[in-house]
Amino acid sequence: MNKIKYFFYNILLSILLISCSSPTQNFKKVLVKGGDFLITTYQKIDNSSEPYVFYIEGDGITYGVNGDRPSANPTPISQMLLSLAAMDERPNIVYVARPCQYTPMELNPKCNPSYWTVKRFSDDSVNAINDVINKINSHQHKFSLIGYSGGGGIAVLVAARNNMIKDIITIAGNLDHTAFSNHHKVSPLSGSLNPIDYAKLINNIPQLHLSGGKDKVIPPFIAEKYVEKSNSVCVKQKTFPNIDHKSGWDKVWNNIYNTNIKC
Repeated sequence: MNKIKYFFYNILLSILLISCSSPTQNFKKVLVKGGDFLITTYQKIDNSSEPYVFYIEGDGITYGVNGDRPSANPTPISQMLLSLAAMDERPNIVYVARPCQYTPMELNPKCNPSYWTVKRFSDDSVNAINDVINKINSHQHKFSLIGYSGGGGIAVLVAARNNMIKDIITIAGNLDHTAFSNHHKVSPLSGSLNPIDYAKLINNIPQLHLSGGKDKVIPPFIAEKYVEKSNSVCVKQKTFPNIDHKSGWDKVWNNIYNTNIKC
């Protein structure tokens, strides 16, 4: 993407984010340093003494239209996860973008396409998200993690290094990127940690992994495989037959996030 296209891309993104129907209208945009990255967050903090809920974004736009080369910017166009976060009526809701999303590239000199392709689950990417969460959760309360798509994998990887996790929900989560790559017959995510390798390590944390029966991007078998590997009554999976990767989650979300997830 050249500078002119990048300029207009940012204008379009800004219009989407500030429009009257934008899910960010009740949230404050805050840039937080996480590891080697400056991470964009959207925060709705009504009572900082209460527990936090962190929504972790998916991989965004990883490849161009033809799929033959990495995109120039991974910022997602879809506001799906932000919309779900806006529906959540708990007092402290924080949406956390992935490294290199939303934040201007000039503020993140380390950003390059490897971080939204083969290194999307890299150790330093996971560390960046974990660092951001710890800085925001300064009161050290137990907190909830919600991750969408690749953000579901990040949620698992964060939980493997953070002992303050109360519970985890993943939505169409990529919980086994090797199975994902094999299924789609694409190159493996070299340079990435694989969430399923940590399934048993965190199998004492209450978890609910949600799949869409019509999801062709992250089919339900990936979450099922993760749950089987966890081998724990704390780790459950549920498939919604008429939901795909992006569409339909808003119809069921109010009933899901209020669920008491326990072992």
